Amino acid sequence: MQIAVIGATGLTGQEVLHAAKVRGIAATAIVRDRWRLSAPAERIIELPDLSQINALERALSEVDCVIVTVGITRKTRSPWAPLVSPPDVCSQVVGTLVEALKAPKRLIYMSTFGASEQWRELPLWIRGLIYTSNVYIGYRDHTAAELKLRNSNLDWTIVRPTALSEGRETEWIEAQSDTSVMSKISRVAVASALLDIYQKRRSSQIISITGASG
Repeated sequence: MQIAVIGATGLTGQEVLHAAKVRGIAATAIVRDRWRLSAPAERIIELPDLSQINALERALSEVDCVIVTVGITRKTRSPWAPLVSPPDVCSQVVGTLVEALKAPKRLIYMSTFGASEQWRELPLWIRGLIYTSNVYIGYRDHTAAELKLRNSNLDWTIVRPTALSEGRETEWIEAQSDTSVMSKISRVAVASALLDIYQKRRSSQIISITGASG
C-alpha cells in the first residue's frame, strides 16, 4: 500500500502522515515548500507549481491512492478575514489531478459538510452566516472540486467532515443528513477516517463524517 498526500503541510495533512506511519502505510508527501513539513513521510516530493501536469503525473506514478486535504486558508480564524490562498485552490488542484492521474487510480478528497447538494440541508441561519462571510468561498470551491471529481473516470471518494477541532479524539462516525453543522470532529479523527476509507476501499461514495461524541 502506498499513498500520496497533497496538502501534506496543512494541519489535517500532517495528521494523515502521522497516522499512515503508525499503520505501516508508505506515504509520499507532495509539498510546495519542503521546509514547512514536520510530519514523517517515506518520500517527500517538492512541486512548487501543482499545475504542472507532467511533473505531477511522474510524482504520483508509484502510488495507488492520492489523498487530498487542500483547503482555502485565511489570514486569521475570523470568517471575514482576507484569503491567503487562491479562491479556487481546491478545484484547481482536483482539476489538475483529474488530468494527471490515469484510471483506475484512486483519489480520496476531503471536502466539507454542507458542500454541493448538502448545502440545501443546512439551516437557513447557518447558510446566511456562511454566505455573508469568506467561509462561503470555501464552500463554493469544494462544490466545484467535487463536481470535477464526480465527472472524472477516477476511482473517487469524497469525504465531508463537520467542523474541525484541534482535539486528539480518534473515533469517527458517519454523519446523517440531520447532523448539525456545528458538530465537531478532530483532525486526528478525520485522518483516521481517510485512511480507514482507503484501506476498506470505499469507492464512488460521498461520506459525511463527524466525531463519535458529536
